[in-house]
Amino acid sequence: MKLLVVLVMVAVAMFLISLYLFAPGQSARVLGAVALAVVMAVVWVQVQRGNVLRALQVVTYGVWLVATGVVMASGSLRTPIIYAYPVIILAIGLLIGGRMAARITLATIVVILLLAVGETTGLFRVSVTPAPAMFGVIQITVCLLALLLVRVVVKSYQAGLTELRSLGQSLTVRTQHLEESRLQLQQAQAVARVGSWVMDLATGEFTLSAESQRIFGMTQTQPEARVSMLECIYPEDQAQLERALQGAHQGQGFDIEQRVVVGDTVRWVRLKSDVQRGVHGEPQYAVGIAQDITERKESESLIQSLAFFDVLTGLPNRRLLMDRLAHAMAVWSRHQRKGALLFVDLDNFKVLNDTHGHFMGDMLLQQVAQRLSGCLRQGDTVARLGGDEFVVMLEELSEDTEEATNQARIVAEKILDVLTQPHQLDTYSHLSTSSIGITLFGHLQEGIEEPLKRADMAMYQAKAAGRNTFRFFDPSMQQAIAERANLEKDLREALESNQFRLVYQPQINDRAESTGVEALVRWQHPQRGPVSPADFIPLAESTGLILPLGQWVLETACIQLAAWATQPVMAHLTMAVNVSPRQFHQPEFVDQVLATLARTGANPHRLKLELTEGMLVTDVEDVIARMMWLRHIGVGFSLDDFGMGYSSLSYLKRLPLDQLKIDQSFVRDILLDPNDAAISKMVIVLAESLGLTVIAEGVETIEQRDFLSGQGCQTYQGYLYSRPLPAAELETFVQSRLTSQA
Repeated sequence: MKLLVVLVMVAVAMFLISLYLFAPGQSARVLGAVALAVVMAVVWVQVQRGNVLRALQVVTYGVWLVATGVVMASGSLRTPIIYAYPVIILAIGLLIGGRMAARITLATIVVILLLAVGETTGLFRVSVTPAPAMFGVIQITVCLLALLLVRVVVKSYQAGLTELRSLGQSLTVRTQHLEESRLQLQQAQAVARVGSWVMDLATGEFTLSAESQRIFGMTQTQPEARVSMLECIYPEDQAQLERALQGAHQGQGFDIEQRVVVGDTVRWVRLKSDVQRGVHGEPQYAVGIAQDITERKESESLIQSLAFFDVLTGLPNRRLLMDRLAHAMAVWSRHQRKGALLFVDLDNFKVLNDTHGHFMGDMLLQQVAQRLSGCLRQGDTVARLGGDEFVVMLEELSEDTEEATNQARIVAEKILDVLTQPHQLDTYSHLSTSSIGITLFGHLQEGIEEPLKRADMAMYQAKAAGRNTFRFFDPSMQQAIAERANLEKDLREALESNQFRLVYQPQINDRAESTGVEALVRWQHPQRGPVSPADFIPLAESTGLILPLGQWVLETACIQLAAWATQPVMAHLTMAVNVSPRQFHQPEFVDQVLATLARTGANPHRLKLELTEGMLVTDVEDVIARMMWLRHIGVGFSLDDFGMGYSSLSYLKRLPLDQLKIDQSFVRDILLDPNDAAISKMVIVLAESLGLTVIAEGVETIEQRDFLSGQGCQTYQGYLYSRPLPAAELETFVQSRLTSQA
């Protein structure tokens, strides 16, 4: 608007110039100049005050009055300045309005008519002759035409201006609505935690909305920040997103859930996308949403925790236990490995609740849960059924029922031991015991509820037995377990009280000469009486008691060997001592043998260690190294029970052996079973080919000896010659054979 004022002022300046050029008298010029100066001053004041419209009105009215004054002063209708009237009318119409232009036109017509009348009557003196009436008509016509033009232009301008204003208002409203919609969408995205994103498949660039950037932990520095989502994805999930984006290049949408690293936290985000194609059908953009589903994931985790885990202890509840039990029973149907359920019930738990309150009871349950979890292997389960009842599920036990039972017994004993330790409940130290019911599962086709019922019944048997103990559901199995446990207890006591003794079975060659003896351990129990080695040796192996027992046998045999070295009749005998695989594979075994020989003074060249084939199954190189070390000082080796287990001939020929021993199971039926005879013959031929001696054990009849002798066996051991004898009786036996031969 100020620019219009400036333009009008320029027009006024041009009018002033024309006034000076065309005004007929000096007085008119001076009058016009002064009047215009006053008008311009008023206009400038109005502009400075900000009244631009008022300034325009002052300009137009002032210029009209000046022009009229000059015309009246000149006294002539034909004064050139009169041509300013149409211009003034047009300016008024365009700048101020048509109504004002009509008023000015009416005033101009009045002035022109007055001038025409004045010139016609001679009131004004003029220097030209044309009729003033005709000139006045022309001027009036021009003014009317100017007014008509103003009317047309103004109406058209006003119509256009009205339409333009309407469009502007509509555009403003739509812009406001669009901005409101954008803000509402942005607010809705923030509330729903759903952002939008677009990937340009040609460049690989991403355009993320503000909410998407918030979800991915970015700062929006530009209206359309272009970043790569892959930089924010959890490393283990990036491969999945890369595959999804590769599919987008092929026109495939996706819907995946990803983890996003934001600072020190991890969020869950759902990424869903459709592919937008170009005009030729080629994939152009991947357009999708990013939804923050962290709360949903946390809720799902909480729901799962509430559904499958005990709130107090954090252990699996009954539902999860039954699911895992069903899975374990299904696995058994394929792999035949047994499992066990241990139903654990705290003894006298109600007394604690009644005397010290439920808070103390809850603390005890939490500590029991921790201790039970510490007793288990990875893959086993401990669950809380409710109250003070817990269930332990053991999986992947042995296929053998007895061995699986023993494995369950060991865990039960461990649980009883840890639960009897004092519980510190705030400032109160509480002693608690438990009763455990045990049952195996997997060996029967049954429903998943049945093992739990059996374990529950066995638990009540443990309660009835006096508490702080365990019971197996199967009575016969319970008896076997009790006998095994008692035997293990007695075995430990036997080692401490020296209840074992050695007997020696002579080894005779084909010339009826005693060449050596085998040391055999015997156990005389104070109440049980003689306990068979077939009963206590396997138990010693499984419990680890074979280590101290084996060392005692080696020590006692070496002492006896050193004692016989002083007797001419016995000095030539070798002493064979059985060594268990567990004993042999001890890292310090070689040192123990060397220390025993040094301590007892036994001759290592008279000591022969009997190994079993099972020792060769694992770490053959280590076995060979140990044997070579002992062989270097003179200790001999015999491979016991040859033919009963695994023997690779490639390893056998590398072993520093002195002797192969034919197992008594082959000798027993050697005259009846062709297979036993063939195996015996094979052992003898193999020994000869390897340069080894061969001895047959379990020889009980002359016919067996003669058959073996015919095949090439020259040394025998068995009841045909003698049962195992104490040292004194063996000395008598050897002496008597020497006497009879003499």
